[in-house]
Amino acid sequence: ATAEAAGPTAEAEVDLRPAARRPEAGAAVVGGAPPPDMPVTFRKRVASSGYGISPVMRLHDGGAATQAARARKAAATKPPGRARAVLDRTSRTGVGPPTCLQAENTLAVAPLGGPLLRTAFAPDGCRLALAGADGSVALLRMPPRRHPSQAAGPPSLNGHRAGLLHSVAWRVTREGPPLVPPGALLRPPMAFHRSHSGKLLLSASADGSACLWDVQQAGAATAPLLHFTHVSRPPPPLRGGASPSGSSKSSPSGGGERDNPPLGGEVRQASFFWLDRFALLATGAALGLYDLKLERGAPEHDARRAAPLRHRYSLAHKWEVDGPQHITCFAAAASFLSPLTIAAGSDRSLRVLDWGAGRELLRIPDAHESKVTSLCLFEGSAYSDAPLSGRELFLTSALDGALRLWDLRDARRGAVRVYRAHTNRVHAMQTAISPCLRYVCCGSEDRKAYLYDLGSEEVVARLTGHTDAVTAVSFNPLHPQLSTASLDGTVRLYSDRDAG
Repeated sequence: ATAEAAGPTAEAEVDLRPAARRPEAGAAVVGGAPPPDMPVTFRKRVASSGYGISPVMRLHDGGAATQAARARKAAATKPPGRARAVLDRTSRTGVGPPTCLQAENTLAVAPLGGPLLRTAFAPDGCRLALAGADGSVALLRMPPRRHPSQAAGPPSLNGHRAGLLHSVAWRVTREGPPLVPPGALLRPPMAFHRSHSGKLLLSASADGSACLWDVQQAGAATAPLLHFTHVSRPPPPLRGGASPSGSSKSSPSGGGERDNPPLGGEVRQASFFWLDRFALLATGAALGLYDLKLERGAPEHDARRAAPLRHRYSLAHKWEVDGPQHITCFAAAASFLSPLTIAAGSDRSLRVLDWGAGRELLRIPDAHESKVTSLCLFEGSAYSDAPLSGRELFLTSALDGALRLWDLRDARRGAVRVYRAHTNRVHAMQTAISPCLRYVCCGSEDRKAYLYDLGSEEVVARLTGHTDAVTAVSFNPLHPQLSTASLDGTVRLYSDRDAG
């Protein structure tokens, strides 16, 4: 009776699954339940949430070496063509001297319409910055023959008052200084410094200020991102949002700011330092180390769109040099980490300063017979195979007509090479070392540029064509190319072969 009662129920529990998915007869049943329909997959690796992984720390977002590696990788994946031919024409040690004039790249008119004092190639070779005696900076896109629109005049930066530009300097790293980091001749711009990204430029002027520019927005109405006018920090903005960067007077709301006086006197040089984390300024007999705080992206509030409100600088350390009345020039590495700075004084001396140790490592009392007017430190190029030991070399030029090459490791014994074929008694001449570490170039007051062999001290070529003293020379870091600029306002470009 029991079996008969259970019979209908057993027949009702019929397995309706397909035959392929039914368990085999005699298969073991775990826990009294039939096996699952799909097989269980066991994985050896399970994706982590990431909480236990240490973050990757980077000094910067990639410098010249990173960009060169990316360019080589991109060229290797592309078929042979123009891009690969350009990379094959880099400044390797086997290239010849750049003595052939590139007539197709020579502008018919003067870029600034007046004397030129300094030049500087961007680290990627895409632009050439020209500092004029009227306080303006012209940006010449390279090569000029591919940009005919700038034949009437390239875009310029006008942020300095009437005064000589002493120097210009490009930013070196890919993305530049950390954004909000943790922790000389007359009266024009005197200097500028460079950057590998080709986006930021520093200029120093005899008007007592320095400017940080965004060259991507270059134009006559372009305002600088930062205007270095005071010793410790930017002055507070005037009422109404205006910035008093163009004036040396303090803000009426700032109470005078006795701890933040104006720079005063000429800013003889400005340069990026320590992979663009800092900026160095030479004023009087002091070197100022400034921390840069640049705000990335557009601000949330319209009231902070003005550059003086978004970007700031602060004095990290000030080094007073005893002895000379003022620092004439200095050289510091920006493309690699080095705490050393070489400074030249008006007393004909050279000093090697260590920012990390906070002391003076070396002093050469009489480096030249006259005061040193130009310093050039060899930093190499990402597109050259020059030895790293070349970073110990630097050039000095003075009004005694001598160009001296020094080795920092043995500088106490004097210069290792001296070049004297050129003429230099009045003007401060810019000097340069080729990226291939084979040639040395400098301007001259006999309207020529002199190209020397670095090792033998022999004159390789005397480059003619200017009608006034040649005051500025610079080598292209990418291609075997040399630029010369003169007080006649013209720029001439030379290559190592006729077909530029």
